[in-house]
Amino acid sequence: MQQAWKTFGHGPAKSILEKQLLSGKLPHAYMMLGPDGVGKKTLALEFAAKILNAEKPESHADFQMLDVEGEITMDLAKEFISRLGFKPFLGERKVAIINNAQNLNLQSSNALLKTLEEPSASTVIILIARERMLPTIISRCQVLHFNLFTCGQLEDFAKSRNLSADREKIELSFGSPARLLKLAQDPDFAGRQLENISQIKRLKAAPLAEKLLTIGKLADLEERDLRQVLENWHYWQAGQLKGHPKEYKISSALAEALRQLATNKNRKMLLQGLFMKI
Repeated sequence: MQQAWKTFGHGPAKSILEKQLLSGKLPHAYMMLGPDGVGKKTLALEFAAKILNAEKPESHADFQMLDVEGEITMDLAKEFISRLGFKPFLGERKVAIINNAQNLNLQSSNALLKTLEEPSASTVIILIARERMLPTIISRCQVLHFNLFTCGQLEDFAKSRNLSADREKIELSFGSPARLLKLAQDPDFAGRQLENISQIKRLKAAPLAEKLLTIGKLADLEERDLRQVLENWHYWQAGQLKGHPKEYKISSALAEALRQLATNKNRKMLLQGLFMKI
C-alpha cells in the first residue's frame, strides 16, 4: 500500500499516478505541464521517490535530474541521455527528470525525441515544463496538466503550513503556493511585489515622459528579472478582468510581450510596443 502524498493539491494527477503505482504498469515517459510554482517539480520528485522506494530520490543510485535555468544545449542533453542506457543498480527501474524542459533547443529536443521513440523498459522519464513543447515529444508522453490554485485552495494551503497569509498576500500569489510561501516568509520580497504592482497601476495613468523613463530602467534589467516583472503585471492584470473586462487588451499585450521576450533581444523596442498599449 502506497503512503499518502505529501504534495499539496493536484488530486487528479495524483489519482492517475497512484493507480499506475499500484498496478506496477508505468508509462516510459511523463510530461508535467503547467505554470511555475504550482508543485510540478515537487510532485515529480515525490513520484520518483515512490517508484524507487526511497525517502530522497536525489541520493538514490537509480535517479538523475537535469535542472538548469537557461537553455538546455545538445551537450547537456547528450550527457543526460547517455546515462539512461545503464541498467538500474538497485531495483527494477530508474527515474530521470528534466526540469524546465521547455528550454530544450531544437537539437536537444530531437535528441530526446529519439530516446522517447526507443524507450528503455527499465527507465521512467519525467519532463517538467511550463509551456507546450514539440507535439512529437508530447505525443510520446503521458501528459499531466497542472493548474493555478484558487484563492480558496491557497487559504487551505496556508492553513496546512501554518502560514500567516492575509487576503492581499493570497491575491499577490497569483495562484502559486510557492509564491504564497515566499510572500508569507519574506517581508522584503512581499514589499517588492507590492511596489511592482503599484508601478503598473501608476503607469496606466502616467504621462509619456514617465513611461519612457521606465522603459529605460526596465530594459537594463537581466532577462530573468524583466520576465518576473512582466509576469507579475500579467497575472495581476488578468485578475482584474472580472471587474474591468475592457482591459483584456492590456492583459493580451503583456502576454505577447512575455512570448517575445524569449526571442526578441531588443528589449527597448519590445517595451515601447507594450507601453503603447498600456
